[in-house]
Parts: sequence; C-alpha cells; structure tokens
Amino acid sequence: MTRRRLTEAEQAFLAKRTDVLGRVDASYVASAPFLFADRVTVTTALSRMELFKKVLDIPGAIVECGVYKANSLMLYMHLSTILEPYAINRSIIGFDTFEGFTGIDAERDPNDINTSMFSDTDMSLIESMIEANDLVRPVNRIPRCELVKGDIVKTVPEFVKTRPDLVVAMLILDTDLYASTKVALETFLPYMPKGAVVVLDEVAYRNFPGETSALREVLDLNKVELKRLPFDSCTGYFHV
Repeated sequence: MTRRRLTEAEQAFLAKRTDVLGRVDASYVASAPFLFADRVTVTTALSRMELFKKVLDIPGAIVECGVYKANSLMLYMHLSTILEPYAINRSIIGFDTFEGFTGIDAERDPNDINTSMFSDTDMSLIESMIEANDLVRPVNRIPRCELVKGDIVKTVPEFVKTRPDLVVAMLILDTDLYASTKVALETFLPYMPKGAVVVLDEVAYRNFPGETSALREVLDLNKVELKRLPFDSCTGYFHV
C-alpha cells in the first residue's frame, strides 16, 4: 500500500497507532500482531489463507513477485509448515528489488509513484527470520523459503534457467507495475500445471493499471475465468 490517498480517518488511525507503538517494545508487538494490525493487513492475511487452500493438493512452488517486508511471504511459509509440514517439494520463493520500485513505465504505470516507494525494507532482516523459523520447522534440512534480489525483469528469466525442477503451483503478482508483471507472467506460466493459481493483487484497479495491461497483453481475457474474493478490494485470481 503506497498510502498515496489516505482518508482523514485512516490518517487519524495511523497517528493513534504510532502513539500506542511508542509505549511498547518489539517483543510486545511480535506476541500480539493483530492488536496493532490495520484492516488492510488483516484482509490481506485472510485473502492469502483462502488462496493457499486452493493449491494444497498441487505440488510445486509458491512464487511471490513483490515481497516488500515479506509479511505475505512469511505467512505462506507458516501455512506450509503447519498444513503440509512434510511437503518437501513445496518451495516458497520471493522476488523483489528490496530497494523500492524499479522499471516504472511512463505510459502504463501511475505518474504519482517514484523509485523510493517500498524501499523501507531490509532483506537481511527477512533472511534472518527465515533462518529462525527453519530452526523449528520439520524437515528443516531441506530449504523451504528463498529470496531473489534484483529487478524482476532480469532476475526471473535468469532464475528459471537454474531450476530444472521448477513447477509453480501459485504465482502471486504484487509488484504493482507493468513490466515486471508482464515478464513474470510470460516466464512462469509455462511452469504452471492445470489447476495452478495466478494471483493479481491490483487487477482491474485504476490506480495501478499496469498490472491489468500486462495481463491483457499476455493472455486472452475471454479465455480466463478471473475471480475475486468478496472481502478483498482488488485482488483477483484465476486457475490455469
């Protein structure tokens, strides 16, 4: 969420939460995350849980393009650990620059975004928490979660060349941008079996039209059964 168009109520909520957070330490927040979460964060978590259920019986990786602070990525790691602890063929792979937006298309992406947005993240911190969770994960000798840093337009095509075992059960497109969405679709779709799920976090959303433009260029929408979750504002998905 870029927070470019916050309402007065949302601004007041964030100000109040900042005040409350100043009264507690990090361990308090970690032990009661939903006490401090906003509606959007909880909605996203619920959405991701529902989507995860749709690929429980499909082998292969869960690929997220657009990791940011890894809240969703780590949720998928937890869900996999809890619901399918011995699924050794389930990888969770996150692609991001971890430095903010890159590859903004002047024609297809919004003109009020910039490269500094989403740069307030720390890849080393995320890697440390992946390692921490691996300490208590069943079959932890086999890696479950990995990060790939860099511009997705470049890293995704290079990555698939290194993984002859790759099957993608779920592709999550959350870069918000045209070029990276298009490359991810073009590259990963051939690795997705029938029944696999493609998730688009801002589909048919006028404030980030690039994602939908990329979808239309790669696929014929008349042949895609695009669906939504009724409680999620602009996330859409379809089965391959």
